[in-house]
Amino acid sequence: MMTMRSTTSIASLSQRLAWSSSKYSRSASIWPTPFLTSRTAAVPHPSGAAPTTPQRRSFATSPSAKTAGGGTLIKATIALSLVGITSYLFGSLYPPQVLKLLYKPVAPPRLRSDGPEAEAHTREIEDALHNLPIIKHLKASSVAHGSAAELEVLRSQGKHITDLDPAVTIAVPAQGRVPGANVAIAGPPVEGGAADTHQYVMTRPYLKYSREKAQHNLTAGSLRGPGMIAVPPLVFTKTGHGAAQLGGNEGDSTIILHLGRSLCGHDGIVHGGMLATVCDEALARTAMYNLPGKIGVTARLEIDYRKPTMANQFVVLQTELVEHEGRKAVVKGSVSDVHGKLLLECRAIFVEPRYAKYFLDAKAIKQAIEG
Repeated sequence: MMTMRSTTSIASLSQRLAWSSSKYSRSASIWPTPFLTSRTAAVPHPSGAAPTTPQRRSFATSPSAKTAGGGTLIKATIALSLVGITSYLFGSLYPPQVLKLLYKPVAPPRLRSDGPEAEAHTREIEDALHNLPIIKHLKASSVAHGSAAELEVLRSQGKHITDLDPAVTIAVPAQGRVPGANVAIAGPPVEGGAADTHQYVMTRPYLKYSREKAQHNLTAGSLRGPGMIAVPPLVFTKTGHGAAQLGGNEGDSTIILHLGRSLCGHDGIVHGGMLATVCDEALARTAMYNLPGKIGVTARLEIDYRKPTMANQFVVLQTELVEHEGRKAVVKGSVSDVHGKLLLECRAIFVEPRYAKYFLDAKAIKQAIEG
């Protein structure tokens, strides 16, 4: 009887110990403190038999493990910082178009048109114009005519555009070249002579326009000067010989013009009306080459603005005759920057008035617009 009670007591004690151990193990597994962990230990079985599974000694402490991903977070922070610094530096050196529009630098005041600073500015723009790759390419297949030829003679003598006197006529070779000029030069008449052997005739509109007339003319006078149209545009008009070689029509043209900082509507952006004025004159020039009386007035002008035209840059105008019938001519064109980015497209209809041949001097008008 004693043996049975002892056996029962030992079995009961074993069950209590097992229940107590599992209870505290569950409590330790949900314990919120991360620094208290369970450590496995072998507990002798009361009956002397080998334990089948190891028991856990609850609430044992051990050093905390390093937080996973800590190094990755630091590396990501450093990488983002480097990206931010690099983006800031590149954005400062080469600001995108949107930032240029939002944060425009303050423009200096416009220079007086009769001071030494204005002369220096005009010379700087003129030199930059002749150094453009597109200018060098077109001049190589062109013949300079009129005031453009006179200016090339001056440039070959080491002088500048500001040294050109509208009242003085400079002797120009009948046909040939001058030292230092990469363009052929021809005195009048250019038609039937040098124009038959070159693809373009190079002219400078209003370059020698009299000051008395210029003061009442929008593009020849009011819009001329530092910060506006500092120098007359360079116009390359396709000849009959050039049209036969390159395609297109006689009178199609490429015009390079500098638009200054004082021609803006929105600050830093050239006024749309200014661009329309430039397009009107450029398209009219091509139309006049094809109208019977060489005179035309604008009947319709359409402008499709593609991108903002930033001020203080050179732009390239291309004109092309679309159709010509009697006293009407249709011309289309485009404006782009010197890198070829399209800024606007335009199209116009020009009509020669019936009375034009009786009251207007076509030769004088042509000479004025060609310089």
